[in-house]
Amino acid sequence: MKVRLFNLVAIAAITLSAQGVAQQNDSLERALADINPGLAAPQGNAGLNIDGDFRARNRWAKENDNTNNRDVDTRVRLNFLFNVNEAATAGISFNGRESWGDGGFGLTPGTFDDPRDEKTMERAWVAVNSLMGEGGTAKIGRDYYTLGAGRVLGTDEWDNRPVTQSGIWYDYAMDSVSMHFAMLNGVEKGWDGSDNGDDAVYIASFDWTMDAIEQLGPVHMTPYWMRNEDTGAEHETWLGVHLGGTALGVDYDIEYSDYEQGDQTGNAWYAGGALHLDALGEIPGISGGALHIAMSDSDDGFATSGATQYHNAAGFSDRLGADGIWTADTQTMNLGLGFSPAEGWNGNISMISVESAGQEWDEIDVSLGHTFGGNVDGWFGYAMVDDDAGDSDTLWAVLELAF
Repeated sequence: MKVRLFNLVAIAAITLSAQGVAQQNDSLERALADINPGLAAPQGNAGLNIDGDFRARNRWAKENDNTNNRDVDTRVRLNFLFNVNEAATAGISFNGRESWGDGGFGLTPGTFDDPRDEKTMERAWVAVNSLMGEGGTAKIGRDYYTLGAGRVLGTDEWDNRPVTQSGIWYDYAMDSVSMHFAMLNGVEKGWDGSDNGDDAVYIASFDWTMDAIEQLGPVHMTPYWMRNEDTGAEHETWLGVHLGGTALGVDYDIEYSDYEQGDQTGNAWYAGGALHLDALGEIPGISGGALHIAMSDSDDGFATSGATQYHNAAGFSDRLGADGIWTADTQTMNLGLGFSPAEGWNGNISMISVESAGQEWDEIDVSLGHTFGGNVDGWFGYAMVDDDAGDSDTLWAVLELAF
């Protein structure tokens, strides 16, 4: 769940700086053109868009009587989008963060980040439409990347350092079908002479919108295939499909994936739905709501890429870790009730049951979100875990401002 906060001093400094740059832009461009015309912006440049977000997040976690962690961390991202010409765009993003509550990759709650990586150029890419005159879009560089619904490979916005991928993307759309191909960088070997290999991750998928049955509405089906060659002699392969849409008033999300690496095989599935309950609007003080139901199952032989959309996959406590809801040998059941107590306020109560690798626990989550003054988004979540091995409580308080 995405949430936001702001720091008045930081935002004021960024705003004043942006105003100063804008005022000097014309004279600076003329000066650059006089020194070296090659440094000036292309004639077809439609401009530069700058945006970003600032977030402050608090995590308090208590496990039994032995652990009582209180963490506060911030993240600021700054994005530059260059409209080079009618066919080409380029993007650069910077991320400054402190993740006292997360691990070095935001995957291990309760540990500390590596301070050497606290300021990074997070994304850098160029995209060109109809590069060869064929009408598709080619993209190269580093950016966020999600396959299917992100349960095998994805970018988790919750992390202070969301996972990015480097490689080449190609998309081609025609009528109701959009095709996608990618080659992502694996571990480049051979630089020290130890191995002549040069491995990569290959991906092929297409998004097909079906609307032949009027009662079902548009059905978005995305089959995908991914092969990871950076795993030694036996490559990893995933073959799956994701379905999403709305039918008979129910928003649904269904995904299945099959995994294979040599003799190791397994599959995983997820099925979730949300039914909007207009009747809740008849309750005084409640403007509406929805009933959420979700189930999942993954075999002991199943594996993910290790970079998934894992936060709140099975509760706010994130006890399953980086593999998320498709952690090997895991079954989950989630029943939730979303409600809007007033305009601009959204709440949810969920009961989650998890069985993973012989361990079982139940979790109750309560959350409340609101947009405050200045378009500051606030979100507050509480998770209470009942486990035979020991109970735990986790409290999140997050405020964020997009600018």
